[in-house]
Amino acid sequence: MTSRFVFVSGLVVVLVVLGLSSATRPFVKLDLWLDQREAPVTAQANALSPIIACVNRVDVHWLNAYDVDEHSRPMTDAFGRRFSEPRDFDNSDAFTVRDIQEDTCLRDINEKLELLAYQPALSQKVRDYAQALKWASVISPPTRLDKSASFFVIPFNQTPRLLAQIQTARNAYINASTALREELLPLDVAQRPEQLKLLEARVGKDIHWSLLTYMIQARETLDLLEDGMKHRTLTPQAVAETTADLQQAWDRREPFIGPREPGFRNKDDDARDLWRHINEPAQKYLDALNTLHKDWQNHAEPQRLSDDYYAVTRGYDALLSHYNRRARADF
Repeated sequence: MTSRFVFVSGLVVVLVVLGLSSATRPFVKLDLWLDQREAPVTAQANALSPIIACVNRVDVHWLNAYDVDEHSRPMTDAFGRRFSEPRDFDNSDAFTVRDIQEDTCLRDINEKLELLAYQPALSQKVRDYAQALKWASVISPPTRLDKSASFFVIPFNQTPRLLAQIQTARNAYINASTALREELLPLDVAQRPEQLKLLEARVGKDIHWSLLTYMIQARETLDLLEDGMKHRTLTPQAVAETTADLQQAWDRREPFIGPREPGFRNKDDDARDLWRHINEPAQKYLDALNTLHKDWQNHAEPQRLSDDYYAVTRGYDALLSHYNRRARADF
């Protein structure tokens, strides 16, 4: 072993130790630079990922905590949708949402975005959101409604003064959350086709490509319904067509999810397990879409169609919850 090799090895160890202890910014820069060498959209997705993680892991639970009245009656979320039943979700993060909040949502959440000089308007909305979340945590920490539930509620047996502070914090938080989501969602959606192209160029239409294609189609299906409902342009035919597209995307899994080969796990096993894990919520989502189409074709009452539409949005939320939790653990 030469003295040069020892010196270089020691230098690498020192740099790693410094990076792990405090000097993380150069490593973040290197991470973004490597992503940019592959494609700008990869670096952009990297910059958005901490914000998306916050929305997926923390924001939904805080919205649930605030979107109740004094009788704990569930209301609608920032997008006008009623919250899904707790049993539909597969997200034990709800039980530790306060523990992960600081790490996920408030610690350097904007660092990559600002280093990349990407989306300054979004960066400001993230700062506003983080401040509203921090204030909400101090003013009105939520308590668990039930140890088996995946959401929280605010106790309302408080003084009028504290209730007024809670209401102010609630309004500030929901406004900041809505503004953040309205800015973030189109950016995230716009990146997905480019990411899909890069993935196809790298590995072909393999199990990972098929899984991402399905999740993109699941989101696009809900977007189509929500846009059609908003502008009153949705038709039974449109529901049938987008449901058929989603079914086709789901059926692409078939060649990839056969019996597991004995022996060591291979690179596709995590994706194969994820396909299996989302089987039940994916089927419920498709069933809800088919029920909406069938009832609409049969001229069901408006309330029935409203319930059907709610079941579709609930189905997508449950699917995304199952997908996100397993994906965070495995990828």
